[in-house]
Amino acid sequence: MNKQELLNKLQEYNLDNDKFIIIGSAALVLKGIKEKCHDIDIALNKDYNNYLLKQYHCKYEKEIDGHKIYLIDDILNFSTHYYGCFKGEKIENYLIQTPNEVLKLKQTLNRKKDEEDIKLILNYLENLNINSLVLAYIGDAVYELYIRKYLITKGNYKVKDLQKQAINYVSAKAQSNFLDKMLEDNFLNNYELEIVKRARNHKVLSHPKNTSIITYKKATGLEALIGYLEKTNKNQRIEEIMKYIVGD
Repeated sequence: MNKQELLNKLQEYNLDNDKFIIIGSAALVLKGIKEKCHDIDIALNKDYNNYLLKQYHCKYEKEIDGHKIYLIDDILNFSTHYYGCFKGEKIENYLIQTPNEVLKLKQTLNRKKDEEDIKLILNYLENLNINSLVLAYIGDAVYELYIRKYLITKGNYKVKDLQKQAINYVSAKAQSNFLDKMLEDNFLNNYELEIVKRARNHKVLSHPKNTSIITYKKATGLEALIGYLEKTNKNQRIEEIMKYIVGD
C-alpha cells in the first residue's frame, strides 16, 4: 500500500483516531520516508482492543510478551503491545510513531526484515541535519539547469530571449508562487513538506532588496527540496515536480 491506499484503508475501517497509534512501516509511509508497506500495525488501549474484537471479524495471529495480536483482513494488525510507549506525532490527523521511535523499536527487535527500513530512517535523519541553505544551493543549480533545458526544447535558441523567459520560472517570486500552488494542491508529501518548512524557517541574514523576505524564504524552501531530492538520488521525483512547475 502506498500512502493514499493506506489512508483509504484506515478510513474504510472508520477507526477512532484518538484511541490508537500507528507504528512501524505504516508510520514511515505516512511520513513519506518509505513508499509502500504490506500491512498496518497499530497499538491501542485495552478497551478499544476489546471493541475491535466485537466489531470486526478478527483473526488471532500470535502472542508477544503477553500481548495477543489480532488481524482484520490480514491488513490491520492490532495489539495493546507498545500502547503508551511512544509520544508520536500527528500526520493526516492520525497519531504515528516518530522516525526516531520507529528506529529505536526496529533496532531493538533486530529483525532481518527491518534492515531496509532502518537504512531509510537513518538516511532521513542524516539529511535533516544538513544545512538547509546548502540544500538550496544545490537545488538552485539543478532547478535552473532543468528550466534552461526545457526552454531550449521549445525551439528558441536566442540567449537574450531565453533569459527573459527563464525569469518566469527561476525568479524568487515565480518559485514562491509555484510552491504555494503545490501546497494548495497537496502535491508534496509530509517528508518533503518538512524539508521545505526547515528551509523557510532558516535564519536569513540577507536577501535581495527587490524581494520580500517571505517570498525569498518560500523560494529557498523549493530550492532546498530540489537539493534534497538531488542528494538522495530521487531523480524521478525531481522530474515530477519540475513537470508540475512547467505545466507538462
